Amino acid sequence: MRWTDINDNGRTYSMAHLLPFTHALRIDDVDITIHFTFGFHCFTDQKNEGKLIFNRGEKRNFSPSRWEASKELRHWICDRMGDAHVTLHHSSNQRRLFCLDIYDYAIFFQITKPEKTVNTLKLFVISAYPLDQWGRSSMPKGRSHNLSWVLSQRAKGITL
Repeated sequence: MRWTDINDNGRTYSMAHLLPFTHALRIDDVDITIHFTFGFHCFTDQKNEGKLIFNRGEKRNFSPSRWEASKELRHWICDRMGDAHVTLHHSSNQRRLFCLDIYDYAIFFQITKPEKTVNTLKLFVISAYPLDQWGRSSMPKGRSHNLSWVLSQRAKGITL
């Protein structure tokens, strides 16, 4: 997804930080190339306060607070992702991963391995948002895995 800047309540919000990008992560002496994209749940919510945005049949409102928080995603990806822990989460019959070790920030994402590629993955950040302390109990439960291990397995074509 390539998001364009958003005008809301007379202010323009740059979406440059949520443009797709590629980052390599070295895991077990192997460089894994990961292509990142971001869904619109990273900067929208359903509080009916901001500009209404339509995407693939879904409508949500622009959220300045989610937008502001989303500016940390690239930093997390480039500097902290290799040390993160994730929990497997099933939603709508799809496997998704959940991470909550960037401050009080929930990140839901999906990892796919493009066909006929070697050490290449696609990571789609479905949703990312600040999490209040009271909301922690509603987060997915389950066994935690090191994200580096998960990426290594997915790069080998192993489905978790």
